[in-house]
Amino acid sequence: MIVVFNENQTQSFLPLVDAHTHIGRVKIETTKGTSQRVNRPLDIINLYEKLQYEIHKRILQNQSDYYVTLPPVGELSRALYPMTRKLLDFKSSKPRGWIVDHIVCFPFNDIFHKKTNPKFVKSNEYVRHQTQSFDFSFRFIPFCRVDATDEGAAEEVRKSVAFGMRGLKLHPMSQGWIERIMSTNCKDILQTAGELSIPIIFDVPNKGVAVDITTIAEEARQEVDFPINVVLGHSAFDYNSEEIFECLTKDGMFAETSGMRGKDVEIYFNNLVKVDGWEEKILFGTDSNYFGVLQAADFITFLLSKKFKELIENNGSDIEPLAAAGRILGGNALRIIPPSWFDNKLITPNRHRSRSKGYSADLPILQSNLKKILTKRNNTGTIDLAKPRNKDFSIQVLTIGHVDQKFSYILETKDNYQKITLSPISNLDRINDLPIKSLSPVELISKSRRRRSRLKEQTFLELLG
Repeated sequence: MIVVFNENQTQSFLPLVDAHTHIGRVKIETTKGTSQRVNRPLDIINLYEKLQYEIHKRILQNQSDYYVTLPPVGELSRALYPMTRKLLDFKSSKPRGWIVDHIVCFPFNDIFHKKTNPKFVKSNEYVRHQTQSFDFSFRFIPFCRVDATDEGAAEEVRKSVAFGMRGLKLHPMSQGWIERIMSTNCKDILQTAGELSIPIIFDVPNKGVAVDITTIAEEARQEVDFPINVVLGHSAFDYNSEEIFECLTKDGMFAETSGMRGKDVEIYFNNLVKVDGWEEKILFGTDSNYFGVLQAADFITFLLSKKFKELIENNGSDIEPLAAAGRILGGNALRIIPPSWFDNKLITPNRHRSRSKGYSADLPILQSNLKKILTKRNNTGTIDLAKPRNKDFSIQVLTIGHVDQKFSYILETKDNYQKITLSPISNLDRINDLPIKSLSPVELISKSRRRRSRLKEQTFLELLG
């Protein structure tokens, strides 16, 4: 989160969600030969580690241009969940970039995408593997990617969602169907995503493509009785055309900001504020690593500037500038991306058993025990498994967050607490509807017996605070 002080010197916290990043490896052809563009989760975290200093420098050097003041640079960013910071800092001292709360990421048009039919199966697996590791599972939100013209593309989306991916990326230009957006294939994949309650982000190179996407999305919505949320990536790189802002007047249409820089940001918002409900239509994004720190800083600092505040006031809007900034920087993305408790009932590999390294339990019993623990509002609790294979471990529930937004993980200890397995379970907004499905360990962390003392159960209690 970004920590700021308003004009009354009241502390405010702005959530930050990056709705557009890539991870993977993509081949680059140039006149000098072939090279590769590589992006890893830690590269994106490093971007945000640098971003907090750039934002602080700009505002401090030109304070009269902004309606907020900032704390010292070391206090500018704060982890959304303090417990997350405790857990990660306990494991290592890597840069964490705490200014960003969640990061949406999906595959490049990478070196693996053509190795399967349908395309992107290996690419999606790679993204899942990277984002479900201990270091990154707290903040990274994986989206799958498909070629909408492939037979089996819809099934790949369903499988990806069943495995924890929470959105879909489509790139008509890279996959060669930019002239066929108005097609049954595209409409079908939109309806599949809508049925699964996940948003779709398109790469949109211009306003003509934006209009086609909006039109096919409208047709898809008319045939179903569930929402279909579509995000126009890069805001079509067009910040002054009526067609773009007309697209945003449609229900379920959003725009994302990566690539916007400098004066483009002010031009864009001068047009955007004319759209009803404009502050709920925009998602912040960077498209890391095609764009970087300077682009992100241009956009964020504009939202904290007096120009932005005056623009809102002159438009006759009664929304507070910081409230609008909070929605754009993070709130809107979180509103359309399904939380982790969302259970895709279309694919449930095994509803009767839950198997993970070290245990096997009946799901109804596990669900009942979880509810007993969580409804007491306790942070921790031990679950007695129905049929443990190995008695030399315990399971505890770690609940991060507050009453209105909780995120739950399972912590397993094994081998006399020498090993820990962390598994995301669910967001607990709806205790009574808590979906329990196959629990897959995220990453096994082994502690050296030689160099470190054994990890005692008390350590968990200390971490849980």
